[in-house]
Amino acid sequence: MVVPASTAGPQLIGRERELDILKGLLDLAWGEEAQTLVVSGDPGVGKTALVRRACADRASSGTILSGACLPLASMSIPFLPIRDALRSDPDRAAALDMPTDGRERDFVVRFDAWLDERCSERPVALMIDDVQWADRSTLDTLMYAIAGPPSRRLVIVVTLRAGEVGLGHPLQRWLADIRRMPRTSELHLAALDRSATGGQIAALLGGPPHQTLIDDVYAHTRGNPYFTRLLVTGLDPGARGIPGSLPADLSSAVHLSWLRVSDSSRRLAKVLAIGGRAMRADELARVVGGATDAATVRPSLEEALDAGILDRLDDGSFWFHHPLGAEVLASTLDEDERRAWHRRFADDILATAGSAPLRPEIAVALADHRYAAGQQREAFDAALAAAEAAGDVAAHAEQLRLLTRAAELRERVEGHAETVESLLNRIRAVAAEVGAIREELDAVESLIALTDPRLRPLVAAELVVRRVHLRFLMGASFIDLGELRAAERLADADPTSSVHALALAELAHAELWAGEDGASDHAARAVGIARASGDPRALAFALTAVVMDAVFADDSSRVAGIADEAVEAGLVSGDWFAYIHAVLWQDNATLDWATEQCVAHIREHRRVLETAGGPHAYRAWLSAIEASNWVVIGRPREAREALRVALGSDPGPFVDVHARLAAALLAVREGRQSDAESHLLRVDELMSDGSAFHALEYDAVRAEVRLGAGDPGSAYDAAMTGATAPGSLPTMCEWLMPLAARALADLIEQARDRDESTHEPLERMDELEHRFPRVLKDVGQLTPAWAGQLDALQALYDAERRRARGAADEADAWVASAELLATCGFAWEEAYARWRGAEAMLGSAGRRGSGVEMLRRALELARPLGAKPIETELRDLARRARIPIDEARPVEGSAGGPLEKLTEREREVLALIAVGRTYSEIARTLMISEKTVSTHVSHLLDKTGTTNRVELARLVHRVSADTEGA
Repeated sequence: MVVPASTAGPQLIGRERELDILKGLLDLAWGEEAQTLVVSGDPGVGKTALVRRACADRASSGTILSGACLPLASMSIPFLPIRDALRSDPDRAAALDMPTDGRERDFVVRFDAWLDERCSERPVALMIDDVQWADRSTLDTLMYAIAGPPSRRLVIVVTLRAGEVGLGHPLQRWLADIRRMPRTSELHLAALDRSATGGQIAALLGGPPHQTLIDDVYAHTRGNPYFTRLLVTGLDPGARGIPGSLPADLSSAVHLSWLRVSDSSRRLAKVLAIGGRAMRADELARVVGGATDAATVRPSLEEALDAGILDRLDDGSFWFHHPLGAEVLASTLDEDERRAWHRRFADDILATAGSAPLRPEIAVALADHRYAAGQQREAFDAALAAAEAAGDVAAHAEQLRLLTRAAELRERVEGHAETVESLLNRIRAVAAEVGAIREELDAVESLIALTDPRLRPLVAAELVVRRVHLRFLMGASFIDLGELRAAERLADADPTSSVHALALAELAHAELWAGEDGASDHAARAVGIARASGDPRALAFALTAVVMDAVFADDSSRVAGIADEAVEAGLVSGDWFAYIHAVLWQDNATLDWATEQCVAHIREHRRVLETAGGPHAYRAWLSAIEASNWVVIGRPREAREALRVALGSDPGPFVDVHARLAAALLAVREGRQSDAESHLLRVDELMSDGSAFHALEYDAVRAEVRLGAGDPGSAYDAAMTGATAPGSLPTMCEWLMPLAARALADLIEQARDRDESTHEPLERMDELEHRFPRVLKDVGQLTPAWAGQLDALQALYDAERRRARGAADEADAWVASAELLATCGFAWEEAYARWRGAEAMLGSAGRRGSGVEMLRRALELARPLGAKPIETELRDLARRARIPIDEARPVEGSAGGPLEKLTEREREVLALIAVGRTYSEIARTLMISEKTVSTHVSHLLDKTGTTNRVELARLVHRVSADTEGA
């Protein structure tokens, strides 16, 4: 129930509506519908208190896990809030080992499996406070869990400080991603109004406050519950105003709370705030120095503890009850004071460590203190050392941050052997190893700016090629022909070099997409040079260019061995772009898209990549392609699993778009229109022109989503954009003509329903048929399986054209297309074709029987697919045509009853008769012949004493009613 104001505690007064919202989400989660909630609001507005109160009422019926991200941390400790949350369930969490060897991704999967196990026992609420401070590993873990099964009893709630996630903040992308996830909600916690602030003051003072005090407090706190508590706690109940004349900003509110403690407590608190972490009394005394010792420091800390300003942690250290205290106090010191204290903290770290090596987190703290102290040379050295230490424990985000700082400082440091270029190369290497695409691209751009192409043309050429790859993965541009021509010209400075082989190979890659001449020669030359150089990276790209050339020439059968060699070279090279590039073109050359064999091939290589330690961004790339295939061949459960991998972390814009297109296609086919449009909205945010990326099914998916929204005009435009764009055809181009014709048929039907002219859409249909008499065909050699897919989609295209014109043979066209679609395994399209066929047959004289069978077969397909839109249309059609479509239920017979002596097979036949199935439908369902069905029916008539199927059906319904009544 909603917690009433009188029991919710002072900080929850005025939050009844928000508590009700949280209650509703918890109800959904407790009822096996997983939920995610982002609670945002200004610091001190009561986010954490609200969530804790809502979850506290569920503690008896579920498991509550609560963790918090560390504020002002010198180092992003991987999984810190997850570790914190697991302390809530120590017995069960004991078996869940935290990662110690840098295999964070393994832990993400294990933690999710652990959550699954907990959710199967009882509902789970996972609360993570202050997610704006979360480390990358925690964000990945949360994303993976959020993308998990929709039916588990789990609610994930994160709190977020409003105003702290501005442009460029690391959390901004993560938030954008989860906002597009299904079952994700947001709750912005606004400040309290004056009335609620008065209620809070009354609870704090233990009696009704004077109206002038309410006015004074509200004017200063503007309804922020935390600030109100700081201002009011300790005041006399009869006070008419707050003491003194204080400004209404954060610093004033925090300072007021400190007026109630001594000067020594305030001074120590400022030192603690500068330290940026919880500290023991002896540690603080050592930094303060002089005659200060732990015994003299402790009373001041205890005073602040008693005042509720500091908290004592389990290890005896002290930290602020609310992190705002630390932030504001640190900001009150002037620049010189802050720098002086940072120097003292840095000196203390070194003095305490002596000759012993620093632990990674201490090394990072030292680097941050040196930097904040303005000690540029010392900060530079400390950043290098800390980056090395962070790398040793796989804290790669910290390593990249510190190396980037070192590169920034290097220009101001004299006489050091480490150069800016060497630092940028280190950043580039680390970023490439962990798949940090943005960071690697920034480093490559900086290196290009530093490199004189006249003096070092090979270095410049290799950087340009890599920039093309990274810009592709960032969704910034497709494979750029001009850039690669420039790279090849630079690399021609040494025609026998591996860089020249690489540049030639990628020039051929770009020329093939652009339809330019010269690709075959460039690819062949690249292979010869790469083999001579012995460079596996160059060889992988060169061999893949040869495979591409064969596929574009529709003669891929001759390159199967070459494709295998390209994949192996890519794996050996450790260049994951090269590896996936080779895998995908091996797939294009040797397998058919949207087949079981194709998806098995992609999955196999994803697992190889995982075993080899390939970063998530590249594993996600293969997962996104795997998901696309699963969607098309009608395997939604497998598609969702692959999408969890792809969307479980930030894989970079291109892969994110790929995954979201698959997610949008799955969502629209399942009737989750808002989810589909959310995914496409994210696609538009990431790419200004997705159609320019030929390797994406952008236009086909957009067309289908617009059809799902009931907007056939936009669907037609999307399909034609893909069909008429310059350059190579996009992925799923084979679907564009059926979708375009479907859109026009829908427009024509809408015009007929409104009694409007159909002239304009019929003219467009004429133009479409004239320009595109057949479905489009992507590049590649036509195999029997692909030919079957093209024939099926052509039949679908033909049927839509007949629907548009109301042709007499429309029903036959739908039957033909359904049969061909069934043969090639396109279950979604088959269900759609059978719906349309049933619609056409039931509207024609003399074809009711066939229409009924067509309708029921469509339902058999739509139900397991979860194709809700088609199922809804079929149910509506069945209702209008008065066709029984109930699913068969087991037939039970009581002792001595008319059904007692039936065999199991006879009961199965009788159950289908009871719901109106024909002989042919029963035969197909039970996989027996119609003659066998007839024999079983004869036996049923004899055993039950009935004379026909109608009486048999009535008997079943009567027996069922008697059983239920009993």
